[in-house]
Amino acid sequence: MLLGGALVLPPAAAADEALVIDYIISTSAQRTAWIHIVNQFSAANPDIKVIHHSYAQEEYKRSFTERLHTGKADLAFWYAGERLHEAATRKLLSPLEPGQVEFLLNKKFAPATLDGTRIDGEVYGFPVYYYGWGFIYRKSLFKRLGIAPPRTWSDFIDTCKRLKAAGIAPLAVGARHGWPAAGWFDYLNLRINGIDFHRKLLRGDEKFDDARVRKVFDAWGELLRGGYFLDATMGQDWDQVLPYVYRNQAGMVLMGSFAAAKFPAAIAPDMGLFAFPRMTQDMPVYEEAPLDVLVQPVGGKNPAARKRFLAYLAESGALARLQEANQTVSPQAGSSAPRGSLRAASHAIVNDAAGLTFFFDRDAKAAMVQPAFDAMRRFLMPPHDSEQAVRSIERALHPPRTDGGKPR
Repeated sequence: MLLGGALVLPPAAAADEALVIDYIISTSAQRTAWIHIVNQFSAANPDIKVIHHSYAQEEYKRSFTERLHTGKADLAFWYAGERLHEAATRKLLSPLEPGQVEFLLNKKFAPATLDGTRIDGEVYGFPVYYYGWGFIYRKSLFKRLGIAPPRTWSDFIDTCKRLKAAGIAPLAVGARHGWPAAGWFDYLNLRINGIDFHRKLLRGDEKFDDARVRKVFDAWGELLRGGYFLDATMGQDWDQVLPYVYRNQAGMVLMGSFAAAKFPAAIAPDMGLFAFPRMTQDMPVYEEAPLDVLVQPVGGKNPAARKRFLAYLAESGALARLQEANQTVSPQAGSSAPRGSLRAASHAIVNDAAGLTFFFDRDAKAAMVQPAFDAMRRFLMPPHDSEQAVRSIERALHPPRTDGGKPR
């Protein structure tokens, strides 16, 4: 679904050049922020006519590659990780020019955010924002029950037990589209097996029926069999589970800080975020920090206009409005969120990390994503069979040969 269609903003004078931008819209605040940015740019650049298209997230992801082939966009919203790598290696995107990269470094864009889109030595993404993941909860509920945000796995299990004893489901997960459940897999794998194994697994260099992956599902299964997840949320979308937390029907939900954009104003100050607890002291703390970027489709017809727009974003401070609307973290050093806010907690999670990953469906090979999501959704349902989960993913990725040969 194209949300609101294409918006053409009338320039102050006759435009000599056009600029076409495609992006995702999840909230009205996000839409307002994008329109404000485009309006400001148009006022400062009356010789450029701006046409921008807004899309719903899931539809945008499904049609992204097709639109790169057939579309006219000069700039398009996308994600750092394997999805970006695939588009770049298929020659569907143009890299930033070396001068642009140097310009961004001079504008204090964190080198890690630029390196996160570096492929074969070239940078393919203009960083827009990134954000940490963690457990969202109500501060007043934890205070009433005398619970401090847990830092270790044993404390986390104790928190779950205390919430359950109070008649509150400890955890919610809206796994309708798979990726919120994948956040659980990512974090457990990072905490148990570390970032190197996690990256190799998602690249296809390790197998899902490895004993180390079974440990991940075993740890997850203990929580599920313990009755710590609210069954009513399993098949819902990510934002549909948030009211359960607002109403103290669920104590925590594992989610990125972007969820704060959905919080009702009356309770937003009462919402907190804490990092996924450590499971072993000898494992460095790695975090999920999806990085969202603007990319340059090869088919774009207006390279000069898009270069001016990216320069405007980098030096005008316009991105701050979008980051506030999304409750995300700026890629530019020196930017900060209000103290005590959920965005500030997200910023701290990212900054304190020993290493960052971009999220399962951004880091994994495309063929891996749907089989893994399907298996994770099934795993949320009884009997929470670890062996079945890892074997089903591995079979989907490497089906037995039917010609009499050995399995691949």
